[in-house]
Amino acid sequence: STYCLRRLRVTIDDERSPKGFVPTALLCMFFGVFGIHRFYAGKIGTGILMLLTFGGLGIWVFIDLIVIFTGSFRDKHGLRILMAEVPDRSPKDFVPTVLLCMFFGWLGIHRFYVGKIGTGILMMVTFGGLGIWSLIDYIVIVCGGFRDKQEFAIRQSLG
Repeated sequence: STYCLRRLRVTIDDERSPKGFVPTALLCMFFGVFGIHRFYAGKIGTGILMLLTFGGLGIWVFIDLIVIFTGSFRDKHGLRILMAEVPDRSPKDFVPTVLLCMFFGWLGIHRFYVGKIGTGILMMVTFGGLGIWSLIDYIVIVCGGFRDKQEFAIRQSLG
């Protein structure tokens, strides 16, 4: 994209923001209703709006989570906040993995998706370790440490 600011021509490619993906995602997950992730990204105005509306009563937080997980969330300079690049990525995508864990983690469906059938069955039988195992998997997925059956890191779809 190219922007013209009072005769100053600024071009913003899809460069990576210096802001971290993991802090942004975790701040949104745990403190999103207060807009803390937007303050972290330098978006003070929308951070204040989120604070005053409790994250649009949670709807805005949910939308921001999706935008962050798909690699489309940008900082105040328009730079994308992306996961760190890791060589030897899995053919499995980050977005389906995180959404499967978010909604069906207690059934281990995300583990079936990445080929971990044995632990998927264990999660199904224990209801995701009564939710604890599911929460741990969710955090590991968001932090970029979750691996498929071949021990390759799950790749981010848009990054």
